[in-house]
Amino acid sequence: YRLLSVFSPQGVKSLWALPEAEASKGAGDFALLRHKVPDELFVGRRTRPHDLFARDDVEVYLENLHAAVELALDELGAQGELELFAWTRRLGHRVGLASWGGIEAASPRHLDRLVPLLDRVDSSESFVHPERAFWTIATRKRAELRALRAIDTVCAELLAERAQSGGDDRDDLLAQIAAKWSDVPSPERERGIGRDVVLVHMGSQSNLFAATAWTLVHLLQRPALLEAVRSGDTDLLDRCAHESIRLRQRSIVLRMILRPTVVEDEKTAYRLAPGCFLATMMSATNTTALPGLDVFDVDHYRGRAFARA
Repeated sequence: YRLLSVFSPQGVKSLWALPEAEASKGAGDFALLRHKVPDELFVGRRTRPHDLFARDDVEVYLENLHAAVELALDELGAQGELELFAWTRRLGHRVGLASWGGIEAASPRHLDRLVPLLDRVDSSESFVHPERAFWTIATRKRAELRALRAIDTVCAELLAERAQSGGDDRDDLLAQIAAKWSDVPSPERERGIGRDVVLVHMGSQSNLFAATAWTLVHLLQRPALLEAVRSGDTDLLDRCAHESIRLRQRSIVLRMILRPTVVEDEKTAYRLAPGCFLATMMSATNTTALPGLDVFDVDHYRGRAFARA
């Protein structure tokens, strides 16, 4: 790899200003994904994340989201302790699978098997700990391939249960995925549906669970904000989530250079050739660009917009 990392305000601004056709974030992301995810998952896909979120789909997604959260809360019981980041990670899996994997996938009998397998092929680790990719490469993704084949088995069982219970008649996101494989015989059909579900699921998760956990941490530390959110102030909750992400996110931004281009910082200009990578940390200037940004404050946001000085 030829890699240029920028961290100063002007360097970061220059990275984000580059058009996708010159410095592709999509190509950079895919390069990181391929460190961790078996190539077999990308071959022959018929559904991608952006295919499922037409306006009519969102209502179905929200229904499944509410049902999945109710299942998660029921599991908690009335008292006890939990490891918040592990719990929100499981919650993220449950909410996603309930939508594109059908509500059956969110049930404990399937979720308990799917979560460790999905964590094994999880791509978000590549963005937070890219150095771990060396082990994945050295082992030729053997553990990830085993996990993917085990996911194939669980998905085939889930689809068989769904068919037996009459679930094939439901108009949900899983039905939309399955419809795209109606011309394929078993077992390739079930494998194709399952791997479409996995690809969509991986595209939706990223480090969502950590953002959720930090939002809960910040609310629990501030009883007045927590009470307002409990009273139904969803705008405040939205602002808490944005501020939590701004303050706590730690992950890499990687762009692959597709055309010869120039990146400038405060001191010099760098000429980058195609095939080179340009990187920064997502949080590079988040706490230093203005006075006061090193502390949590929901007033940094007005709705979804950052309140710039």
